[in-house]
Amino acid sequence: MKVINMPFVEKFDVKADELMNYETILNAVDIGVCLFDQQGFVTFVNDAYCDLFRTTRDKSLGLSLYKGFKDELSLRSLKFQRRFEGKINYHIGNDLLFARSYPVFKERIHLGVLTTYEREPISDDLKSPEYPLSKNPFEPMIMGQHPSLLKELLIAQKAARSNTTIMVRGESGTGKELVARAIHNTSKRAQYPFITVNCGAIPANLLESELFGYVQGAFTGAAKDKAGKFELANRGTIFLDEIGDLPLEMQAKLLRVLQEREVERIGSNKSIPVDVRVITATHKPLEKMIDEGLFRDDLFYRLNVIPIFLPPLRTRHSDIETLIKHFIEQYMTENCIETLSLSEEALKCLSQYNWPGNIRELKNTIERLVVLSENQQINLQDIPSHISEIYRLSRENRSIVETNGAELYTFEEYEREIIRLALKQYKSFNLAGKALGITHKTVAAKARKYNLIDS
Repeated sequence: MKVINMPFVEKFDVKADELMNYETILNAVDIGVCLFDQQGFVTFVNDAYCDLFRTTRDKSLGLSLYKGFKDELSLRSLKFQRRFEGKINYHIGNDLLFARSYPVFKERIHLGVLTTYEREPISDDLKSPEYPLSKNPFEPMIMGQHPSLLKELLIAQKAARSNTTIMVRGESGTGKELVARAIHNTSKRAQYPFITVNCGAIPANLLESELFGYVQGAFTGAAKDKAGKFELANRGTIFLDEIGDLPLEMQAKLLRVLQEREVERIGSNKSIPVDVRVITATHKPLEKMIDEGLFRDDLFYRLNVIPIFLPPLRTRHSDIETLIKHFIEQYMTENCIETLSLSEEALKCLSQYNWPGNIRELKNTIERLVVLSENQQINLQDIPSHISEIYRLSRENRSIVETNGAELYTFEEYEREIIRLALKQYKSFNLAGKALGITHKTVAAKARKYNLIDS
């Protein structure tokens, strides 16, 4: 058993000078450190931990491994008094965390657990020539070369070779279903069905029959037997989109199917074995939903074996121009348009927009431009006003981001001016937020901060 001997007493109630000794040391390292006492309560976190989890000491201290702090690895170390290491399925931006948990002893008395956290390093096999970091494994189905996207797609490519359950996470419109299809198409199950179920689009009272099927006479209107989506996906892949919208009662039934690998149709007591690869997707904060009792933690851990976090389009601006040109060519072909180009200014306008609706919004905008174009070139005046106006605003007020010779303004001065100009142009928090690619709540908060409410 590997242990760490630290200058702790039984309940971590050390003297101030002793605390300073290890606190100073642990704050000097660039990996997150968290200490739990014998009851599983957080008693210390270092600076790197707060940066990694985007939190503060005040919010962290006192959290419990049994409630409010979901870390199965640390909990196992606490229970079994052994070292454990592995991935932490915790949604921090687009990063997967790697953790190591160590039991802490003093004079053979178990005092608690020390866990370190860091962003998961890219494994050696992903660095090998077979998995070059500069190549997108799913082109042309999924376009983009930004490192944050490539990292997740390379994980998806590796996961596709297995039968492991995958959860694709990201904002609406980031292409979660495309990634799920790409995984299926490059897997050993590619010749078998890919069945999609949107858990948020089917009424709760119909969802069970859609997933598991029913037998004749099971309820009014059940005139004949019907196979459910799991049966239809046998030997293939079932994609459960918007899994966060699944009702609690259905979560329990889905968990049983995942555990037993068999389904029962409504009205039948006969079990039907199914061989299905499950991929889920969500844009919701499932960890928070677990704390609120809206999502089962046992189902979450069953589904979240390999998480893939798709970055929003605003964080990979270098891919926007590629996507624009790709969609223009796609819709020209679909609409039998032989000649159509995009002016340099129109391209700049579209490339500088933040696209809060992500790839879905970009794709729909390009389709609209191609279909409605009356000339052989798409110009700035053809672009929807909520996009073009923010470009004109930034162009006309370019002085706010110039250095004025040697003088450089503070970030807050730039931010204040940008918020002021956006509110002046759009007259509302909502429209200004859409133009800037941020929420209306953020605009309102910034306006109050800089006393711009009446500006």
